[in-house]
Amino acid sequence: MSVAWQLWLQLFRRTPLLVVLANLLRAGALYFAVQWLRGDDEDVMMAATLFGVATWMWHTGQGYNLRGVCVPESFLMPRFRRRLLEYGAIDIASWVLLPLLVAVFGGVPHLLLVACGLLVVAALGVTMGCNPRSGMLLWPIFIVLGWMPSLVSTFLKEALRSPFTPWLLVAIAALLLRFSVAPLLRIEDRETETSPLESTSLGRTQARNAPGEPRRMGMFGRRIAALYDRLSQRALQRALAAYARHPTLQRRMLLVRRLLLPHDNPEAIALRIALVAVIVFFYFFVLMHRQHFQPVAVGAYAIMLSISRFPQLNVGMVRMRPNMADLYLTLAPETRAEYQQIISDALLVLVPISVLTALTYTAFGAVLVHAPDPLHMLFVAAVVSLAASLAALAVHLIGPEGATGRTIVNLVVVFGTMAVYWGGYWLVGAAGYAFGGGLLALVALGFGVGVWFAAQREYVSRAPRFDAPIA
Repeated sequence: MSVAWQLWLQLFRRTPLLVVLANLLRAGALYFAVQWLRGDDEDVMMAATLFGVATWMWHTGQGYNLRGVCVPESFLMPRFRRRLLEYGAIDIASWVLLPLLVAVFGGVPHLLLVACGLLVVAALGVTMGCNPRSGMLLWPIFIVLGWMPSLVSTFLKEALRSPFTPWLLVAIAALLLRFSVAPLLRIEDRETETSPLESTSLGRTQARNAPGEPRRMGMFGRRIAALYDRLSQRALQRALAAYARHPTLQRRMLLVRRLLLPHDNPEAIALRIALVAVIVFFYFFVLMHRQHFQPVAVGAYAIMLSISRFPQLNVGMVRMRPNMADLYLTLAPETRAEYQQIISDALLVLVPISVLTALTYTAFGAVLVHAPDPLHMLFVAAVVSLAASLAALAVHLIGPEGATGRTIVNLVVVFGTMAVYWGGYWLVGAAGYAFGGGLLALVALGFGVGVWFAAQREYVSRAPRFDAPIA
């Protein structure tokens, strides 16, 4: 019992808000269940809904907690798997058997189906907590089912009559748990650390929130990551060969960029854009088959997606400090300011990459939604994305290193960028490209360039730091 209590405390330490919300919802479900048992039949649906959401939230936290608990070192503890099994039995008793007992007192029909449904909801939560990418596979199923409500209603009526439905639900729950928990129970060699400034977006949802927690990727993710690594290795070899043939300052800067930003070579950028284009294509043609928004919003989404890279710069540069000492010794700058200038100039390449990404996504989105004035969108997106990228690079280069301060800065940048985009779109539409576009470029680019030069001066004046981050 003490082991179960420690595991529960571990869950509370990692996701306190989720634990509190799930138990508040369960308390609300208990209140409506008591009212239902007293004779108010209308409260049964409210109780079932609240408890279903509470179960899903709680077990999502349980899955997230398992990712940090099931590290290779944990399996050295005596009877570790048995303790996890006991913890799971306690969880089933409190989240499945107890509500089922209330349903028995209330005379709910189809008790076996209710029990199996609770198991499926719990297994779904564990799956989404253990493997956040599973939501990309599970949610489209529910969305597609939402297209055919009459067919789903007929299917549910037939499923209630079928004696095989409980066995099907048990099988679904078992498959979900097999898909989510089984990989956590395998003892594997720890993977090689990836660059903190990687731009594949494959591992950002798999951040290690506990020391030693391995990054878990599926077969598709591993293949894409391997492809990115091959492209970055090829680009680095080309840069090394070019510098060996003719060592110039320009080629040395290219070599520094290949070291700092391994996945920002032309081939990797094209691969990243192609992958996002596939997702966007699926989103518009499967999920958004009916137009629910203004086509102008495509440009705003594209810019927001393109500048989402810069908060990672702040985190990545802090994590890379110990490794940057090797780069400092290799470059052998005459002054510390020269080294800081090299790093800031190398990172400046993220700005044209961000602008290219925003324009590509805007053009692709404009084609998909049949925007009436795509040139207008592209013009405003080009100006605003350039200014926003400069500002975002500046504030995240010298901005706060704490999570709270970084989040506040990022929110200010995002909301400010959206305000400038919508205001600039209106201004160009009202005053024309010459006057309105010129005024937008003067204000936005003037601010972005000014902020960047001020941030660069501040960064160059700082002494290089090579100490490892505290956490």
